[in-house]
Amino acid sequence: MKKIILSVLLILSISLTFAQDLENLKTEANKAYVAGAKMDFDAIFETTYPKVFEIVSQDMMKMAFDQMFNNVDFSIKLVQVEPDFNFGDFIKIGNQTFCMIQHNNKMIMTFNNKVDNANMMVDIFKSSMKTENVTFNEEENAFHITMRSTLIGVSDELTNNQWKFINKDENNQLSKMIFSEEVIKTLGL
Repeated sequence: MKKIILSVLLILSISLTFAQDLENLKTEANKAYVAGAKMDFDAIFETTYPKVFEIVSQDMMKMAFDQMFNNVDFSIKLVQVEPDFNFGDFIKIGNQTFCMIQHNNKMIMTFNNKVDNANMMVDIFKSSMKTENVTFNEEENAFHITMRSTLIGVSDELTNNQWKFINKDENNQLSKMIFSEEVIKTLGL
């Protein structure tokens, strides 16, 4: 009888810990999403997995964002939408815990010069961004692009076991510089 009670208490304890960690992950993922949508650099850096800054400094990252989002050819504005998060399983690898998180993303890419081949550009954006939700607004001279994006959540001793994130990119170049080969293989990066 004592073993049954201990087993039930252990199962309840594990379930409660998992539920609390998932709630914490949801809160932190939402912070990261809102920071990105608002282009709040301080909040973005606060929610970013710290090992990223061993590869690129915060100042360099800020400069790259500025150049990417506002240059001589076009500007990009991120639009906050309902993220509709989809949280994957928690994956424990060594002393790290990971979670792949998909969410909605929307951007408006406004060109400074008239776009001549809008239909061709729509097709290019659909293909390169793996989305069917791309439209061109001629009055704005802008493409409206809605897609699913993926965050990689990481909790480990480097983050004081708090959830931090990096964006999963097409070729996973940053992930390959930061994570071990085992992590890359296990997460399918």
